[in-house]
Amino acid sequence: MQQKVLNSRYELEQKLGEGGMARVYRGRDLRLNRPVAIKVLHSHYASDTGFLQRFHHEAQAVANLRHSNIVDVYDVGQDGDIHYIVMEYVPGSDLKALILREAPLAVDRAVAIAEAVANGLEAAHRLGMIHRDIKPQNIIVSDNGAVKITDFGIAKSKMSTAMTETGVTFGTADYISPEQARGQQATPQSDIYALGITLYEMLTGRLPFTGDNAIAVAMQHVGTEPPPPRMYNARIPPQ
Repeated sequence: MQQKVLNSRYELEQKLGEGGMARVYRGRDLRLNRPVAIKVLHSHYASDTGFLQRFHHEAQAVANLRHSNIVDVYDVGQDGDIHYIVMEYVPGSDLKALILREAPLAVDRAVAIAEAVANGLEAAHRLGMIHRDIKPQNIIVSDNGAVKITDFGIAKSKMSTAMTETGVTFGTADYISPEQARGQQATPQSDIYALGITLYEMLTGRLPFTGDNAIAVAMQHVGTEPPPPRMYNARIPPQ
């Protein structure tokens, strides 16, 4: 990406990561002189008018959501054909990276992280907002131990596009709830189910279900009992 400053305000400093929907940069708000995270949509999303309308609408709604366990959204905007969202910058790593480095996590630590995520979800659910894609990659653990959910609203915009294209709403198959796997609407309980899968992964270092493809994994969430987590981690209390 050649452009370094968006709308004469947001300076892109360093690329932090990239996913199927966007690149994420550490940046700086030049007007307020504070660090920010800037998510820049890939060009194929930037050319999808329906997606962009949902993206901007959802980002504006999430900007009103304030909770210590949810990454703040500061701004959403457009500079030419570049569409972006400006968020709180949280130094640290996503929970997936932490799991890969350290799993299985100590029980107390895993439960504390899950409790923090649950607190953020409770605040969002009270306002009628559902995340729809809770997974370790969307949970940040800061350098000082704070836990924050990211990608509220963005997940909904992305899945609305997927539903338009396929007729079925899928989250990430490894963490998808049974109702989403059946093609039904996500509910607050869908977020809680995905958090339960995330806790399982923190405690065991593995996912409860695997398969040859996303559909095979998703269908196991509908009717298959997961292996007891104590099978993989004897330090988990029996109750």
